[in-house]
Amino acid sequence: MRKQNSIIRILILVFAALIAIVLIGGGIYLFSAYKSLKSIALVPDFSETSLEVGTQYTFSIETTPKSASLKKAKCVVDDPTSSFEISDAGKAVLTTGMNEGNVTVYVECKDIKSQVLTFAVVDSVARAQAEAAAQAEAQKQAEEEKAAEEAAAAAEEVKKYVKSTGDDVNIRSTNSTDGDVLGKAKKGDMFEKVEDVEDWTHIKYKDQDGYMKTEFLAEISEEEFQQGPTEEDKKEDDKKDEKKEEKKEEKKQEDKPAEESPESQENNTQIQSKEEAEAKAAEDAAKAAEEAAKAAADAEAAQQALAAAAAAGGHSYGGHTFTNDEWNCLLSVWAYTGDAEEMITHHSAGELKAVLDEKMTGGLRSAW
Repeated sequence: MRKQNSIIRILILVFAALIAIVLIGGGIYLFSAYKSLKSIALVPDFSETSLEVGTQYTFSIETTPKSASLKKAKCVVDDPTSSFEISDAGKAVLTTGMNEGNVTVYVECKDIKSQVLTFAVVDSVARAQAEAAAQAEAQKQAEEEKAAEEAAAAAEEVKKYVKSTGDDVNIRSTNSTDGDVLGKAKKGDMFEKVEDVEDWTHIKYKDQDGYMKTEFLAEISEEEFQQGPTEEDKKEDDKKDEKKEEKKEEKKQEDKPAEESPESQENNTQIQSKEEAEAKAAEDAAKAAEEAAKAAADAEAAQQALAAAAAAGGHSYGGHTFTNDEWNCLLSVWAYTGDAEEMITHHSAGELKAVLDEKMTGGLRSAW
């Protein structure tokens, strides 16, 4: 009986263990199924549809469920010059290569693959440079074509020429009598005609625009213009030039003063020499009087300085103060003149000190 009860207990324990194992296994299976990766979505963090060469772009990786692990995820890119990998922040980072074209990317993990994204890769800087070069070339070509057309039109245009029928006709800067006078046209002078402007004719004058009254002009052929003025015109011009020179010479003779006789010239020279001598003598006298007045003023100033120094117990002279003994010594040097103080004023302080030095050494000699 006891043995039978033991077997029953064992069977119950085994059955309970089996039930526990089944329950635990089922729970683990259900938890794993809940945490397992079901889908991956690759979301660009940028709005551009065309990517720039040599630039980084990031993508967010969204999973279902959100807690699914991406440790074994792999980033795939079809361009060998580009790179595509997951960063430490959990972002997918695409670095485009330096070549233009298309690039395709996706993320794969445990046989679960995200959507495939394809982008165009462009080099905008190179394209802008190429476009600018193309525009410059097109503009250059257009300018060359325009220049060629203008040259052809100019070649086809028939030039017109005119000749002056009047003499000394004004050539003005505008088609008005108020315009500046650029020059004068002589009879027979020829010009290239540009156009008619009311009662004026627009001409080319010394590489600039000029205007002449139409009434003083006559149209000529290109052949006449190339040949230049006729011999008749040249002779007429020469005659006119000769007449102008004659008139100038006549006027010059009229304006020329009568020549003085030799005696008149000699008298004028003597009077002029006498006046110059008198003026010089007056100038020398004025200068001598000025120097004498200055010397007198200097002497008076020196006398006053001597008197002031003597009253102060010393003698100041020329910026130097002499003692009474030194001053008396100097007075004794020129006592023989009868006016020693006057003689002192004719010397500088440095010269007086030199006199005192020689006097003290006993070797004073008259140096003045």
